[in-house]
Amino acid sequence: MSRCLAELGADVTGIDISAAMLARARAVGPRNITYIHADITRPPAWWDGRPFDGCTCELALMDIDDLAGTFSAVATVLRPGGWFIASIVHPCFPGNEKGRSSWPPGQGYDAEGWWTSPEHNPDGVRTRVGATHRKLSTFLNSLSDAGLEAERFVEPPATVPTYLLWRCRRV
Repeated sequence: MSRCLAELGADVTGIDISAAMLARARAVGPRNITYIHADITRPPAWWDGRPFDGCTCELALMDIDDLAGTFSAVATVLRPGGWFIASIVHPCFPGNEKGRSSWPPGQGYDAEGWWTSPEHNPDGVRTRVGATHRKLSTFLNSLSDAGLEAERFVEPPATVPTYLLWRCRRV
C-alpha cells in the first residue's frame, strides 16, 4: 500500500517494529518513502506532530499485541476527518485449506488471544510468528473507543469470507 500511495504522488511514511521488514521494504522501493523503525503505539518517539491525511494497515493488526494503543496512535496522528483504511484476516471464520484463520485451531471464536500452531498450516506464517485472534466486536469497539468512525466495511468475494477491509474517519 505504501508503494501504491507513493507512486500516486503521496508523501508516505512507513512505520514498523521490525527492522527486517523495513529493510525488505527499502530494497523493493520506491525510494521516496520515509521508513521509521518504531513501535506504532508510541507516537511521541516517531511523530513530528504534523498530522497525516490518512493511515493504512494491511494484514498486520492480527500481529500487533496492543490493538487499543495502535488505534489510539492512528487517531492521534490523523488530522480531523483524516482516513484510516485497514485489512485483516476475517475474525469471524475459522479459515480454509490455505490456513487463513484468525481463530486458534481447535478452539472457537470466543478464544481471543495470541496463538501459534504447527498443525494449522505447516508452511504458513502462523507457525513462525503466531497471531492474535480478536472477535469482530473487539475490533469495532476499539475503533470507536479511539475516536475512529466507521464509514465502510468490505468482505471480498469468497465462498467463506477470508478478509475484512474497512475505512474509518477520525471524528
